[in-house]
Parts: sequence; structure tokens; C-alpha cells
Amino acid sequence: MKNDRILVYHLGSLGDTLVALPALRAVRENFPLAHITLLTDLQSGKNRVQCHDILEGSGLIDDYILYKIDNSFLGKALYLLRMAKLLVVIRKRGIKTLIYLVRTEGNNPRIKRDKLFFICSGIKKFIGMSGFTTPQAGTASYPLPTIPHMSDQLLSRLTASGLSVPPIVKSGQYLNISEEERESVEKLLRHGNDDGGRLWIAIGPGSKMPAKVWPKERFRDLVQQLIDSHDIWPVVFGGDEDESLGRELLASWGRGYLAAGTLNIRESMAALERCSLYIGNDTGTLHMAAFMGVRCVGLYSARDYPGAWYPYGDDHVVLRHAVPCEGCMLEECTENNMACILSTGVDDVYRAVVNCLNESTK
Repeated sequence: MKNDRILVYHLGSLGDTLVALPALRAVRENFPLAHITLLTDLQSGKNRVQCHDILEGSGLIDDYILYKIDNSFLGKALYLLRMAKLLVVIRKRGIKTLIYLVRTEGNNPRIKRDKLFFICSGIKKFIGMSGFTTPQAGTASYPLPTIPHMSDQLLSRLTASGLSVPPIVKSGQYLNISEEERESVEKLLRHGNDDGGRLWIAIGPGSKMPAKVWPKERFRDLVQQLIDSHDIWPVVFGGDEDESLGRELLASWGRGYLAAGTLNIRESMAALERCSLYIGNDTGTLHMAAFMGVRCVGLYSARDYPGAWYPYGDDHVVLRHAVPCEGCMLEECTENNMACILSTGVDDVYRAVVNCLNESTK
């Protein structure tokens, strides 16, 4: 109904928000006339992309309620006060329906805790609090089983609550990238050399998690081989923190464009549309490429279950090596010298990329 007010509860940064896009689109299509508010967190002191940086202009969300997560001593002391204020804010809006898109296991006690909080805030109807398919931590042994993609896990929870799931779409249809944002790609052209009409290949060499990072020297050697054999034009993507690495790589190749630190999130997604292929680590930038319809060659550690965080879609190539310590969930590998991701060599990636390029020309 037109006057319905719906609260979507979702947490996370770039990758988390991107994998939630199919679920957010399903919510909008099931409630096309409702006013949809996204409740999400702001984590103090953390340099990360916020949900509204990605979703603003998409038409999926009408407005936002943001609450602060502060793990300092004072922040923890003020936590209950902040939650009480948040409860009042939600009650004042008269919201009666909650869409629960928090990424968690079905047996996590936080689900009951969250439900109690939202009941106190006046919520009457709950969607997305059943149908969990995430394995319980510590229940699997080596080798880990492949599990459903995180996007599909969220969709299955909506289906379990009676919502219909629309067909999967490609390219920028999820985010409604504007022509103005597409025109911003000209920033790259103004500040770089002429690409000479060469094929753009997106490169994502960064990640905030050291355990996920394929060595920069291997990116350097890989792209140089592709320049020598296929005359490609590399475009380095990532956050502001990846700008210096991008400049270093571009200097070694003697060609290419730098999107990291030059374009904002939605402008970067517009630039990705112009790329024929993406090569990079398991990070938010990879998911940006996948949801913009770009075929990905993903370089994965084995810290997590296979499948959950692969690029969304059927045409992508994932290079991941199972090791006895897989599923460690470490952000930094301190015991086994990153045995999983370092098992992927330059030649392995080169062959995968060339196969993709050959298939695209058939």
C-alpha cells in the first residue's frame, strides 16, 4: 500500500551492501508504493564505504536511519543510551514492518535479541528472520563444502517469509547509474594518456584484509604479460587507500588509468561498465564489477566457505585453492604464510584471463 512504512535492517560496508542488492530489489518490487527506510550502522574510526554512498539514486531506498557503533570505552558505556534513542526514533515513525537482512547464522542469539528490540519499537510484522542457510561455525571439516552465494541466502530468507523474488538483472539496473555518473568517467581520460582504443581491463589489487591480498608483484607481472600479448589497457580500481599502489603499478606498466582515489563509488561503477574484464582480489571492488555486468577473474584465499562471496553470476572464474587450514576466517594469516592465495601463480591467472578474452571474441 502507498502509505506503508517499511524498515530494512542491514549492516555492512561495500561488499555486504552489494550482495544485498538482489534482496533490496525484491523488497522494492514486492512493496512498490511503500516508503522504505534503511537502518544501518556507522562505525566510528573506520574508513569504509557507507550504504548510502552506494544506494543513493538507486530508487531502492527512500531514506536512512544511521546509528553509531563505537567500541571505545566511552562508546560502550553509552551503548544502551544510544539504543534507547534509536528505539524512540523508530517508534515515532510509526513503522510496522521489518525486513531483516542482517548477515548471520540462523542459530545466532542476536536474532531473538534484535526481534525483541524491534517489538519494543512498535514493529508488528517480521520478514527475513527464517530460512537461514548459512552453516554453523565449526561444523564442517576439510575440504569445506560449497555453500549458496550470500545474495541467494538473503533471497531465500525473503522467500521463506512469503515474498516473491524477481528475475536476476544484469549491468547497472540494480543501482540506476545516471548519465551524469557515466560522464564522470571522462575524468580518467582527462588525467591520463590516450588509450588508443585498446581493451580496458579492470584491476583490483587491494583489500582491507591482508589475508585476501595477492602480491602486488604478481599483479605487476600478470598485467605486463597481458600488455605484451594482448595490448590491453589496465584501469586500477579500489578505494583511496589503494591510490598509491595503483600509481606504482601504472608507472611500472607505462600505461593505464587510475580510478582508485579519482572516482567515487558510483562513478567507479560507471567506469567498470566500460571494462571488458575484471581481475582482482576478493573485495568490494570485485562485487562492484560483477553487479555492473563485468565478467570477473577472482583471486581468492580459502579463509571462508567457497561460494558465499564469489562474484555473483554464472560466467565468472574463481581461482581458489583448498588447504587444510581453510575456513580460518583470519583477517591476517600469521601461521601458514598465506598458503592458500599464494598457491595461485601468475601463469594460472594469465591462462584464465586469456581464455576469457578468447571466449569474448567468439
